[in-house]
Amino acid sequence: MNYVRLACRDLLRNPLRLTLTILAGAVGVTAFIFLRTVIDIFYFGAQAAQVDRLIVRNKVAITQPLPLSYYGRIAALPGVTAVTHQEWFGGTLGDTQKNFFANFAVDPNTFMEVFPEYATTPEALTAFRSDPCGALVGEKLARRFGWKPGDRVTLKGQIYPGDWTFNVRGIYTGTRPSADTTALLFGYRCLNESEKLPKAMKDMAGVYAVRVEDPARSAQVAAAIDGMFANSPYSTKTESEKAFQLGFVAMSSAILTAVKVVSTVILLIILLVIGNTLAMGVRERTRDIATLRAMGFRSGTVVVLVLSESAVIGLASAALGVLAAPSLVNGFAKLIASQFGQLPDNVMRGRTLVFSALAAVGVSLLAGVGPALRAVRLPVAEGLRKVA
Repeated sequence: MNYVRLACRDLLRNPLRLTLTILAGAVGVTAFIFLRTVIDIFYFGAQAAQVDRLIVRNKVAITQPLPLSYYGRIAALPGVTAVTHQEWFGGTLGDTQKNFFANFAVDPNTFMEVFPEYATTPEALTAFRSDPCGALVGEKLARRFGWKPGDRVTLKGQIYPGDWTFNVRGIYTGTRPSADTTALLFGYRCLNESEKLPKAMKDMAGVYAVRVEDPARSAQVAAAIDGMFANSPYSTKTESEKAFQLGFVAMSSAILTAVKVVSTVILLIILLVIGNTLAMGVRERTRDIATLRAMGFRSGTVVVLVLSESAVIGLASAALGVLAAPSLVNGFAKLIASQFGQLPDNVMRGRTLVFSALAAVGVSLLAGVGPALRAVRLPVAEGLRKVA
């Protein structure tokens, strides 16, 4: 009998226990992949940030506005190639968050100069710019609600009270995979010139987005912007787009820490489950292992046989978990889309799957170390006398 057949015989000694162990490991791998993907979703915006773009916000808080008069002064700075402003609107379809999606008031004339990852037809762009209440809808959002050019969309304002109706003038697409096409963009004039907007909120912008000519000089441009408004009632904080996005992630640091801890605990659970199975198997084969050693098998060979069993369990668990994870995660994304808005495509990264599979195999091998060492440390004579 060669080593492969011997290992297979030991592995299949208890098929039911083996199957349940593999399934338990696969569930753990799938859960680990899911949790790591949740973490990736939080960092998606930061990973898609552009190096040549700065975000200017109020130094006090992101919720505080900036005067619209800052636009010209920022645009005149050396090294700045384009500037736009935008405002989070926060409108909903109806009175609930069930059909939530992002919606912004933007400057139609400059928005796509600063955000070239979004594109639409020249006709749609012209119509968008000429209509004060015109809107561009992301292709995914349009597909979600069946909207098309010429439709009218009414949102109930949560920050700005009242019902606001926008005319869909076009559908915008993404020129790169990371571009988010799940938002509605409408002209800032529709908001700013409305009688429903309180006078104190007129001529104010949420944030400014700035493109710089040389990304290497971004820090100098940011310092110049903040220095220019340092002594004004609305002082600014200018940072890279990535840092701006990471600021939102930092608000959820407690949640992310909890998710990371839970994902680590899942690996420990896999270790305990597989370790327990291997320990039971070694205990049941005590006399067999002692017989092998009495026949001249070296301790290293016995260790390899036990570890190969744990490796096979880990590989099988990893394979099932990796195969099951994509459909489950995508199904979950569709389930929560109605509550939290569409998630970006391809949120499950290949490296997450690879890391999860390697972690499962590594944990399985680690789980086999203890039983393997106990198998070779037991005296041969005592093992031959033992009845499992």
